[in-house]
Amino acid sequence: MPAAVPLTEDFASVENQLRLTPPSDQSNIDALASLLNTKGLDAGDFIDVINALANIKKRDAKKLEDEEQKQQEKQKKIYVDKEYVYETRQDICIYKDGRTKSGRYYVRIYDEKTKKVFSQSLRTTNRIEALAKAEQLYRETKHAMSRGVKLVSINTKELIRLYTNDRLKVISDTPHTGITKGSFNNLVKQLTYWQRYIDEKKLSKTHLENIPPEIGKGFGIWIKDLDKSRYEDRERSNETINHIIAAVKKMYRDVAIDEKYITMAEFPIFRYLKVNRETKHKRDILEPEEFTELRKWMTNKWCREKDIDDLERLKRRVYGLYLTINYYTGCRNKEMLGIRWKDVSAIPTESKLDQRINRQIHIPAENAKTGRGRMCVAPVAIQFERIREHYKKAGIEVGRDDYVFINLSKTKRGTNTPYNQPAMEKRLKQVVEGSGLKKKLDDTGRHITQYSARHYAATDALMRGVSIYDLAINLGTSVHYIESTYSKVISSMKSKEITKGQGYYKALEERSKDMKTERQAFLDAGLVEFVDDEQPDRT
Repeated sequence: MPAAVPLTEDFASVENQLRLTPPSDQSNIDALASLLNTKGLDAGDFIDVINALANIKKRDAKKLEDEEQKQQEKQKKIYVDKEYVYETRQDICIYKDGRTKSGRYYVRIYDEKTKKVFSQSLRTTNRIEALAKAEQLYRETKHAMSRGVKLVSINTKELIRLYTNDRLKVISDTPHTGITKGSFNNLVKQLTYWQRYIDEKKLSKTHLENIPPEIGKGFGIWIKDLDKSRYEDRERSNETINHIIAAVKKMYRDVAIDEKYITMAEFPIFRYLKVNRETKHKRDILEPEEFTELRKWMTNKWCREKDIDDLERLKRRVYGLYLTINYYTGCRNKEMLGIRWKDVSAIPTESKLDQRINRQIHIPAENAKTGRGRMCVAPVAIQFERIREHYKKAGIEVGRDDYVFINLSKTKRGTNTPYNQPAMEKRLKQVVEGSGLKKKLDDTGRHITQYSARHYAATDALMRGVSIYDLAINLGTSVHYIESTYSKVISSMKSKEITKGQGYYKALEERSKDMKTERQAFLDAGLVEFVDDEQPDRT
């Protein structure tokens, strides 16, 4: 490589040195000269650029040197009386902060593996005491730092706050794309049990890493023994308790573990409760005769009471039709209240007569529990038309985007706000008690909720011979769920198919077969009259 050309403003000197350049590098020099000519520059311009770059580089180096010097001076002001705690280790030291006037010692611990620094006031001005406290902190924090665990501790209340704030950020109207508002509210209730449990154990202010892991073993039994504010006659199901435990465990995994507040060694140990393997619907249902009587009572008596105003009468009529539609469709409570007029339509493939009876209801994805939209069909055309007529008589105009079951209270009128589930449960309680049905339910140990309509629809469809696959599509659930939940209904419905060719029915089949052979013989002999009069013995 040729010697570097010294920077000089004497163009003739530069030209002479270029003449002395070895022939092997002459091609590069010629290319550089050609480039300068193309850009309208000469050798003097080139030298000016080189000088400017050199000055910039020199200025930056000076600036960096000044900054380093300032940083060293700043550290000298901060780290006063700096002293390493161990002679053989330089990852821990004590010092006094020169910016303060208290004269207290501080400790600084550095972890080479994670590149993290831990600094904390030792709250003492005594050197010997500061060294002793620093040694204790080193033993407590060094191992945690090497594992990446946060050195800032939180308690249970702060853990719940962090977790709920994270879940608030992913609230969505569409299920399975985040968390719905209803699910979030239920989550808050579930986590409240854990807070109450920790409070009862006198561990409210205890940091997570200091809570004994075995404390979670008795959580499920503790919930089981709690008094209930609703349905006091029934104890909490083990499935419900296990859901609460699962919610608490997920909170610990998503925040306490993932955010490095604790390690798996400090993770609480939970024990799930045993669950009966027999799956069945948890709500009681009405008998078909009871449902018919309830409908008649609502139509003929409840909606025709004299001591009620027109608004209350309208509310009752709409609820009576709501309950009928709910029992016929089997839609979930949230799906029912979310129905808009544009979601209800006639089935185009049916005859005109059937179109006057049946309706298809579109359940959009954001209103479905599974997060998948579907079409639900049921003979509810008359009910929807009557609701529209009642609204029209009351001077309420409805549009395609309006909810079907709008809140009719004076404060909500005209806001297109649907009823909420507690309001419908309150109405159901009124009609069950007012119709006298509650006594029958109490005598048989049954409790009816608004969700019981879904199980009634499923059971009724199976008894009518609807296939499990078709029913699963209409209800928006799985075939497996229907098979496992309504297995008793299915076995009763298929009794003839199941017992075919067995016992008494086998004898009937053989008798019938013999009779057919005998009748065929008479037919061959031309004895038609005898054959027509002959009937198989069914006794």
